[in-house]
Order: sequence, then C-alpha cells, then structure tokens
Amino acid sequence: MGMRIELNVWESDFFGWMIGTVHGITPEALLSLDDYRLLQARVSAQDISLQQNLQQLGFRLVEGEITFLLDLAKKTPYQTACQPATTQDLSELKALFGSAFPQSRFRAPWFSAEENQRFYQTWIENAVKGSFDDLCLIKRQNHQLQGGVSLRLLAENVAQIGLLAVAPEFRRTGVGQQLLKAAVDWALSQQAGHLKIVTQLHNLAAIQLYQQAGAKVHAIHYWFYR
Repeated sequence: MGMRIELNVWESDFFGWMIGTVHGITPEALLSLDDYRLLQARVSAQDISLQQNLQQLGFRLVEGEITFLLDLAKKTPYQTACQPATTQDLSELKALFGSAFPQSRFRAPWFSAEENQRFYQTWIENAVKGSFDDLCLIKRQNHQLQGGVSLRLLAENVAQIGLLAVAPEFRRTGVGQQLLKAAVDWALSQQAGHLKIVTQLHNLAAIQLYQQAGAKVHAIHYWFYR
C-alpha cells in the first residue's frame, strides 16, 4: 500500500505546529516523517498489517473509535423541548464542552489540557455560528443548561452528530436521550435517511445510549500517533 503524508491544515493552524495525516506506507514518504511534530493515522480495525507497520515506525495506539449508523426510515419526530443555541448561550456551552472530553485523542502527552479545552470550545462555538457543524441544539431546565448536541448534514442524505455533552449534574437523568431524540428530529427535518454517530471505544455510556436507540455498528477504527 502506498503512503502519503498530508498536512492537516486546520489542526496545524489551530495548534500552531505541524500535524500530518498518514495514509499507507512507502519508502519515499518515510523521508518526511521527521518533518512533522505530530503524525496521525486513522486505521481500520481490520487492517492489521498497516497497524503493525506503523508500530514498527514508532507510532503508538492512542484511541479507538466506533461509528454507528441509525436508520431513520421508520423514525417519527419526537418533538423534544430542545432548541437551537444562539451566541447568548456560548459562555455556558464553552464551559460545558471545554471540560467534556479530557480523555479524547486530543489529550496528554500529545496535547495539553489547555489545548484540549480550547479545541472543543472552538468546535462548539463554530457549531453555534453555523461553521463546520450546522447548528447546536440545547436542552435547558429552569433556564439551566443541561446539555447540547451539534449536528451537520453530510452528502447522500446523511446527518451526523459532531459533539454531544451533558452537564455533570444532569448525567443519568435522561438528558442524553433527549438530545439524541432532538438530533433525530433535526435529521428528519433535513430529509436525512441515516444519522451517523462517532464515539470513542472507551465511552461505554455513549455506546449504550446509541445502541438503545437502535443504532448499528458501521465501522471501527484506531488512531495511531508518532
């Protein structure tokens, strides 16, 4: 398999150092391995050969991720109380999402806690403003933010959840289910046939939530860093 190393422009600009994405392996590309402060490779769980080759080059397994697809063909709207977030919600949303994913692949020793926080704060701010993700839906109770979910419409009538987070004091109270139902409502309003959801393999609570809703495993990948 041939290897290409592509500069991840967005992440490099955001973090302020060179981040490359690896696709396969060739001798020519090996010459540029040391040009990047961080190299990352997303590899199918079934591609054992590539995983072994990457490890021989000094790559380390960082995180596993699982992709679910939820078939919307037989879904009807739930009509939840969730509403689109506005810029007035940003301070609360940035506080929530900035602390929601400390164990994601954007963690130490590859990224600092401050970089992790800033990454997800920027992501959710862009979602509220309709950049990258299309919108963020939020749930409140007595004016208190309980959680939020960002969404975007992909090609071929597939909607995707970007980020989903529940405030710590409202976890295990059904808020996650309400946010997922709101995501389904929005996807149906966009005439999407499927809802795509990606989460980390260690996030058992999220995996349980999506499977209870009827989502099926579509793919499993591993992230390797060097």
